[in-house]
Amino acid sequence: MRTVSAARDQRREIRLRKTRALLDSPFDLAVNYSIARDTETIEDAFRLVYQAYTEVGLQAENEARIRFTKYHVIPTTKIFVAVFRPELTKPDIDRARVNEDKRVVGTLTLVLDSALGLPVEQVCAPEIADLRAGGARLAEVIALAIAPEFRRHNVMMYLYKVMFEYARYKGVTDICCAVTKRHIEFYRDILLFRPLGELLPYDAGNGLEVQGHVLNIEHAFQDSRDTYSTDSFDANVHDFFFAGEIDTQINEGGPWDEDQLRYFLENRTRFVDTLDDGTKAKLRSEYARANLAFPY
Repeated sequence: MRTVSAARDQRREIRLRKTRALLDSPFDLAVNYSIARDTETIEDAFRLVYQAYTEVGLQAENEARIRFTKYHVIPTTKIFVAVFRPELTKPDIDRARVNEDKRVVGTLTLVLDSALGLPVEQVCAPEIADLRAGGARLAEVIALAIAPEFRRHNVMMYLYKVMFEYARYKGVTDICCAVTKRHIEFYRDILLFRPLGELLPYDAGNGLEVQGHVLNIEHAFQDSRDTYSTDSFDANVHDFFFAGEIDTQINEGGPWDEDQLRYFLENRTRFVDTLDDGTKAKLRSEYARANLAFPY
């Protein structure tokens, strides 16, 4: 069994670069974080997830070479992206060319609880039911992917930062995720998630074993302060994720419009054929809540 000091030492190995270092790095400043709204950016995110998931066996190859789920179709789901703009790395930036060659280098999706439930319930349904019964307002992080050449940067941590801020803005109390065995230690020791249920094969992960995890935001605020708030520790995860006021001016965009739904579900793929009548009915009810129509 590891000692508390050993766990703390391990946490110290995963350090966020200090603000001063980030400000001195044009490469990092060339990556911007936002919620994807246009079709091209959403598709780029789905392509990146496909590439990352097939690489580790979480996704079987398909002809479309993109990956999304029925939970992405829910109108309250948000796709967060990190977009790299090479022009911003140059000493003399040409503002007219700032969007040339831009590309999505990181993404994750936040699924708010809905009539469809949460993906992680496949492996820890009783534990999720208990959280709901206790009044938790749940969401789940899915579809996390970082481009290989950006994995040594802080792209994932910044994606989590903007996601946490949005979750707090929406009143989420508990954030869930399904974690593969190789990543469990990071989620528990660095991000301070807590386990739910056991390691089990996951249909949405191509049969690989995952374990449910949850982060209660209120507890995480205190836990991260107790763990990280020390003068000598430059990876102050507490301040990084939780310091400051919530930005209430977040441009979250809206649900997919009919053109986007038909593009992803009918034209780009035949995903619509995988939706059973019950799922379509639930999606129609979710769109009706937003005063919109689900066209299937």
